[in-house]
Amino acid sequence: MRSFFFLRWPVADMFRLTSDPIVPTHRSDDQAGAFVTFKGRVRSRNGGRTVLRLEYEAYAEMALTEGNAMVGEAIERFGLVDAEIVHRIGLLEVGDTAVWVEVAAPHRREAFAAAEWLVDQLKWRVPIWKREIYAEGDSGWIGADAPPGGGKFEVEFGRRMTCLHEVGEAGARLLGEARVLIVGVGGLAVGALPALVGAGIGTIGLVDPDEVETSNLHRQTLFAAADVGRGKVERAAAFATRLRPGMRVETFPHALEATNADALIRAYDWIVDGTDSFAAKRLLNAVCRRHRKPLVTASVHRWEGQIMTVMPDGPCLACLFPQSPPEGCVGTCAEEGVYGGLVGLVGSLQATEVVKGILGMSILDREVLLVDLRTSDVTRLARTSRPDCEGCRGELPGSDDPLEVSRLEQAASRFGAYRVVDIREVGERPALAVPHLHIPMSRFDPPSGPMVLVCAHGVRSLVLAAELASLGIPAVSLRGGVSAHPELADAGPG
Repeated sequence: MRSFFFLRWPVADMFRLTSDPIVPTHRSDDQAGAFVTFKGRVRSRNGGRTVLRLEYEAYAEMALTEGNAMVGEAIERFGLVDAEIVHRIGLLEVGDTAVWVEVAAPHRREAFAAAEWLVDQLKWRVPIWKREIYAEGDSGWIGADAPPGGGKFEVEFGRRMTCLHEVGEAGARLLGEARVLIVGVGGLAVGALPALVGAGIGTIGLVDPDEVETSNLHRQTLFAAADVGRGKVERAAAFATRLRPGMRVETFPHALEATNADALIRAYDWIVDGTDSFAAKRLLNAVCRRHRKPLVTASVHRWEGQIMTVMPDGPCLACLFPQSPPEGCVGTCAEEGVYGGLVGLVGSLQATEVVKGILGMSILDREVLLVDLRTSDVTRLARTSRPDCEGCRGELPGSDDPLEVSRLEQAASRFGAYRVVDIREVGERPALAVPHLHIPMSRFDPPSGPMVLVCAHGVRSLVLAAELASLGIPAVSLRGGVSAHPELADAGPG
């Protein structure tokens, strides 16, 4: 779980080996507000057998180099004031201290997180071997330099996946060799990350600069209340490795920007877009096209979500959305809320697109899938490539006239004469109180002339407006839909 920007620390005295009994020396530093210690002792029983003593051996030079680098990495990752690990070697009796870890940090959250991380990393990164001596014999030398969870665990973990005839042993190998990057470790990652880990993806990268907030928890169920204030990528990585210890998780606690996007995306085979910013989605689309990387992008709003896969030679995000919608045109989760179950569902669909793409199965490479959990409607719309699309060339599209209007009067100034078209499905209420055509999106056949499309919240209508615009048909979406314009609603049947 090494950061993309990790700088290797020089060998120092942050990690020590000793054959003498460990005598803890508690640190004191006015810059630190929290000190956390961990003491690992030799226990008298293991696996139902009586333990007489324990023996540790190490390649001293390698252990010191890797151990000091590991502690230095913890200081960098968690912003520690100081940290130290002392590990015994030689024969130890029951009750002896085998390892001592102490960290000092400005705040308790960083101190607890760093101590947990160091103890986990120590188990497999540092070349130290142990031998447990029992009353009836010994365990033999057990290497501690391999990640846990390999071998038999991986076979049993992936058995139900491998049994699928679309997967098999060959497909499992493809999944195990794949490298997938998730950009944005928020709601969509709730569904995407566990599904990708469970499918056997070999390496997953996580990009997000944010810390966990209390308001995240109702939908971002990768995290717990105790994680509030801690980095999302670190806690999501911990979740993944608890689920499948032998996998590789690479963490990047930074925002995706034009300066780092190329380097990040080049290093992975598939990209999953978990962002909530259209600017970030446009950047991902452009960079993925430049490097010919498949991109699975999705968005959620209230009860509705959309998902599509952009392949290197298929229609891209900018083909569907040639103009960037103005900032604030669709309310954020913070402003308008979002159903927690929606993000998990859509994120799981994203992971499924990745898995099917790796296995060579049919994916949403020329369609966009829309789901509305309020009405249980699922709609698929065809996507086509747009001639001279900047996004297809790996460029950021320019900003032309937006695809939305906040009032009907704006459509009149743009088009002159126009039609209002209600694209909601049959039975969605309330009906519109203005003259309009009702053409449900599931069987939409565009009428002639310019039109203003109206749906419940402005999400489906924006997608359809973008699709019509790519075909040269004049159409805009009414921002916010009926819910944002009660003056258009009629309480009577419609």
